[in-house]
Amino acid sequence: MRRLLPAALVLATALVTGACGAPGSSSGTTVPHPATGAGADAEAAAPLPASPGKVTMGSADFPESELLAHLYAGAMRARGVVVQLHADIGERAAYMSALREGSIGAVPEYTGAVLAYLAPGQKATSPQDIYTRLRRSAQAQGLAVTDYAPAQDVDTITVTRATADKYHLSSIGDLRNVAGRLRLGAPQPLLTVSYGVPGLKKVYGVAFKQFVALAPTGTITQTALRNGTVDAADIFSTDPAISRHGFVSLRDPQNLFAAQNVVPLFKRDVLTQPMADACDAVSAKLTTAVLGALDAQVAKGAAPDAVAHTWLSANGLA
Repeated sequence: MRRLLPAALVLATALVTGACGAPGSSSGTTVPHPATGAGADAEAAAPLPASPGKVTMGSADFPESELLAHLYAGAMRARGVVVQLHADIGERAAYMSALREGSIGAVPEYTGAVLAYLAPGQKATSPQDIYTRLRRSAQAQGLAVTDYAPAQDVDTITVTRATADKYHLSSIGDLRNVAGRLRLGAPQPLLTVSYGVPGLKKVYGVAFKQFVALAPTGTITQTALRNGTVDAADIFSTDPAISRHGFVSLRDPQNLFAAQNVVPLFKRDVLTQPMADACDAVSAKLTTAVLGALDAQVAKGAAPDAVAHTWLSANGLA
């Protein structure tokens, strides 16, 4: 589970998952970078170089991160940016080190996870609050984020369509009166982390009959849900299995699971206005459903760069 296990570890050490960055900086006249996204602070807005510049875009060591790297890289190339791609760098500790020392200049990230890495102990959970704090934390550490996407790859409590219909479930709170008859399947850390079983009880009053520890792979979790080993499961929101099997991910209106919106993270002295504009254009069109559909193509064997190029072309961003 890409975000769950690292997030659990941050309670004891630090969050670990991956992304990357790029070398080089640009010169030329500057134009203001507007306070974009979820109401960013005016103080975070700073002039960016107007020339396209160059950047090495990195990715973590899982397919969705590589796909996102190709999406943002392709859009930047279309605006004249010279982009190299360094995929599959590793976990967050590895690519953040590369980003800080400048061997890479940008990487696709997830707002809640990277905020927890940059500023441990933050309590924000909503997309707006997380992004505002992330901009401040990034700026203070020589980094920068562009707009975040509506797309989230976040933990969800997911059930089969039959279970949702039987118990009239659409949000996590709807489980309150029936969870005592149901089994929850998830990786072992969810049993004790604040946003796991304890959080379900505290925030929603939901207590499952049984917790079933599952190995942190999507296939195992999906199979357990389909064959009835568990009645509800922790599944990431962009997992192709959700649409493929008609699963229902229950809404989380209280933001028990901290928002994990896709967001490009840059080394601040690399970022240019054309880079920011290109990334913002991608983010504006990237919803959870869209990202899940693109992930599904990659899961079926399509090359991430080809999937990215097709989507960019279809959306006028290539």
